[in-house]
Amino acid sequence: MGRTMPVILVLMVGIAALVLPVFSGDDDNAKNRDECLLITTQCGTSAQSIQDKIDRIKREIAKGTTVYTPEELRALKQALDEVNKTLDFLGSKPPYVDDRR
Repeated sequence: MGRTMPVILVLMVGIAALVLPVFSGDDDNAKNRDECLLITTQCGTSAQSIQDKIDRIKREIAKGTTVYTPEELRALKQALDEVNKTLDFLGSKPPYVDDRR
């Protein structure tokens, strides 16, 4: 558990660096993007639950290629997979050990 979370964090930062969008200021679709999901450094200090993040990512993926490039959609899908893995990891219980022998 000690090494899992830092590895996930490094992966997410790496993904964010790869999907750094380059677009002009007059792009109409830029207004519809959730930049916080693409670039983690712009998120500020807002706290959200894992389920809230899953819901946000799903809403953004649903916007499709009208708002996001195919590369950005792949990054969002990968981010969704990562968050789901984190949720599974946090929700799993350690195996029960009966040491009353």
